[in-house]
Amino acid sequence: MAETLAGTPAPKLSDNLRGRQLPHIGVLSREELEEVIHLAEWFRDNPRDMTYADLLKNRVQALLFVYESTRTRMGFTTAMAQLGGTTAYLAAKDTQMGRGESIVDTARALGQYIDVLSARLWKQEDIEVICENMDVPVINACTPRDHATHVIGELMTIKQAKGRLEGLNLVYTGMARGILHSFIRVCPVLGMNLTLAVPESYAETIDQDILAEGKKKAEQAGTRLEICTDLKEAVRDADFIQASTLIRSMLAGEMSPEEKRVDVPKWTVTKEVLDCAKPDVLYSHSGPAHRGICATDEVMDGPKSLIKQEARNAIYSKKALLALMVK
Repeated sequence: MAETLAGTPAPKLSDNLRGRQLPHIGVLSREELEEVIHLAEWFRDNPRDMTYADLLKNRVQALLFVYESTRTRMGFTTAMAQLGGTTAYLAAKDTQMGRGESIVDTARALGQYIDVLSARLWKQEDIEVICENMDVPVINACTPRDHATHVIGELMTIKQAKGRLEGLNLVYTGMARGILHSFIRVCPVLGMNLTLAVPESYAETIDQDILAEGKKKAEQAGTRLEICTDLKEAVRDADFIQASTLIRSMLAGEMSPEEKRVDVPKWTVTKEVLDCAKPDVLYSHSGPAHRGICATDEVMDGPKSLIKQEARNAIYSKKALLALMVK
């Protein structure tokens, strides 16, 4: 169990990330990642401390989302409010983007009104374009190639439960989307072994450039990064199983060819799957989790599940980034 930071003095905020862009989690060094995680942990353990309650007073955050969200939207909104700022939610279909305005022109206009943009987009290229055309911090709030803030919250949950990150065996299972790619980028940097437990059809869709980057980092760090297309085999040495949505069309309504080839019962996390792992293995899901498909009720509601803690940590990972990045 991680040592609590309750009652400790508020950390001094460095300027390492001030004004920076976060198109993907890979732009953060190990030291910067650890700084974000430490501040997030302090916020979580000292919820009544008012040291930074007005840090972002009179600052405005915009959430530009192309599809629905629960945890990411509420996490950013709550985090900004706790820092004294306000948030404007913009469903992309309700902006001029929905009537054909280019993402370049949207970014240039929004940059005149706000202090930070958190964007949830269909394409990684779109977040890169926005970063190039805005002078305020931009945070990737989910693309197919990254979900930085969510993964930082998940790392907090793992560290809170296990007391460390370095040396742990993490198994990811679910779609080959943003969260998977973020883990590929950060696990080797943090000294973690990562197994991607994905159906064969999903393995084919992993971004090969990100995978090559991750394998190179793992080799340099002396850690392991591998793909396994058998869930029970993948979890044999697992300290922690981190799951994501298994069937994409249930998340975004977009039927992907590869999901049609998934034998769902073989990829549902059950008690039998947990029994294949280490006795002290823990489980969480980034959400939304579709019961009976991603995992059984017995797993999701059982003693090894940290889903509730992860949802809470999703607030503080975003709060730390906002506190460190917004000018």
